[in-house]
This record gives sequence, C-alpha cells and structure tokens, in this order.
Amino acid sequence: MAYTLGIPMDIDKGLYSRKQQILIAGAKLFHKNGFKGTTLQSIAQEIGIEGPSLYNHIKSKNEILSTLLLTNAQEFSDRMQEIKSSSEKALQKLERLISLHIELTLKNPDAMALMLNEWVHLEKADRTKYVKLRDEYDNDFQSILVNSIDEGDLVETEINLMRFMILSSLRSLYAWTAKYHSFNRIELEVSVKSLILNGILKNKNL
Repeated sequence: MAYTLGIPMDIDKGLYSRKQQILIAGAKLFHKNGFKGTTLQSIAQEIGIEGPSLYNHIKSKNEILSTLLLTNAQEFSDRMQEIKSSSEKALQKLERLISLHIELTLKNPDAMALMLNEWVHLEKADRTKYVKLRDEYDNDFQSILVNSIDEGDLVETEINLMRFMILSSLRSLYAWTAKYHSFNRIELEVSVKSLILNGILKNKNL
C-alpha cells in the first residue's frame, strides 16, 4: 500500500500534487484550530487557491480528515503486522515499534496530532474503521509486551498500564518535536528508547 502523507510542512508546491497540498494544509489547520474551527476556505487560502477550486480534488472537509487519519492508521496497522510476523525477539519488536512511532511523527507531526482527538469528528463508517484499526494495533502492541515479559526481558507489572503509559508517550511525541527542532533522529530514537525501556527492562544490561 502507498502512503502519501509524508510531506514536509514547508513544501515546495511545485513538487506535490494539489491534493497533497490540500492534505498538508488540512492537517496543519486542523491541528492548529481543530476540525470544527477550520473551514474549506481557510484551507484554500493556506495553499493560495480559490475556495471552489478545492472541489476539483476533494468532496468535503470530512474527506480530508478521513484521508489523513485512515492513511496513518492503516500504515501503523500494516507496519505492525510486518513487525509482529518477524522472527525477532519480542523486545526487538518493541524497539522497532518505538522507532516506527518516531518515524511517522517526524514525517507528518500535524497529521499525527489529529489521531488523539480529532477522530471523533469522522463520519460513522470511517470512525468505526479507524477505531477498529487503532484497537487492533493496541492489542498487538500489548501482546508484544506480554511476550517480552514471558521471554524474561521486561518486568512483570500491570500490563494495561504499561501499554497505556508507553503508547501515550509515543502518541504525544509530536508536541515535543514541534517545540524542539534541533535534534538528530538517530539520537532521538536512542533517547526515547532509553527513557521508555529503562523503566521496564528486567535486566538493565540488555
């Protein structure tokens, strides 16, 4: 499956399709003003076109939100299945999932920010699909934590709380990256993995 949201916010409009520009502007304004506080006219102004021209590329504001959220959710789902089916130890899978969250956050932080709260504005069918993808991802993430405990790499603790604390941190990382720009991705991955794993590793020398 192709994913098309990984476009910098300071885009050179000549390099991307009009629909990609609309998605970028939509993500930025939905994040800044909320879905309800954003109009199609403001999205058009953001990319320098007339409002009616948007309808040559999208049907509605809801379509923009749906595309942003479901594209991200599907990518998380597909990458989870790839990682889950690998022959690696569960701890290595967990480390890859942390890297995945960092990768997708840096690729499009505005779209990532929408996944926490703006999904409630999806239309019913899209909301149902989004919640299903999210819940399946969470369940798979938890199963990897359980397997890592069973393999003796993580401490035994309340598993739902462990999953909640880790995913809450990873899903809020966009807020940190928006404030602090002078970082190296590799250094960021090392730091995040250290901060998350040091509290749950059974053997700190792993």
